[in-house]
Amino acid sequence: MNRRTLILILLVLLIAFSAFYFWNRQERGIIPDGAEEVKLYFSTKDAMYLKAETRKIEAGKTNKYVETINELIKGPVSKELNRTIPEGVRIREIRIEGNIAYLDFNQALVDNHWGGSTGEIMTIYSIVNTITQFPEIDYAKILVEGKEIETLAGHMDTSVALEPDCNLIKE
Repeated sequence: MNRRTLILILLVLLIAFSAFYFWNRQERGIIPDGAEEVKLYFSTKDAMYLKAETRKIEAGKTNKYVETINELIKGPVSKELNRTIPEGVRIREIRIEGNIAYLDFNQALVDNHWGGSTGEIMTIYSIVNTITQFPEIDYAKILVEGKEIETLAGHMDTSVALEPDCNLIKE
């Protein structure tokens, strides 16, 4: 085999490997520019379901969990969806212990919440379903000002770690 043929074979292999590498990163939701695609769950207009809206977050530059929840707090871009997190809410901290995400919000999550059983369900499961999209997280525990809360608006028990509810998701 002459030198020219060997270089050509190596070049073809390098191109094939590069194409596979970038294709595989996109399949996993990692975009080559350093952004990662995440799903944010917002309420449908009739408040019966949650529907995913996709956003890009900066992977690696910040905590991806905090960045994802901050995007959820901003509210939907689509006019077909409603926000699920009240105005003034901030995420204080997210820590992962085992397969549970502990999400610590400021007091505005309780104080500014619009109430009602449906509103409470939409808020809680928009948070839970959004954070549990990450394969390492199976459950979410909502805290306010670093403390466990029994309920957000009087209808759901939030003293336990919650698993996602896929029955609420509308494709």
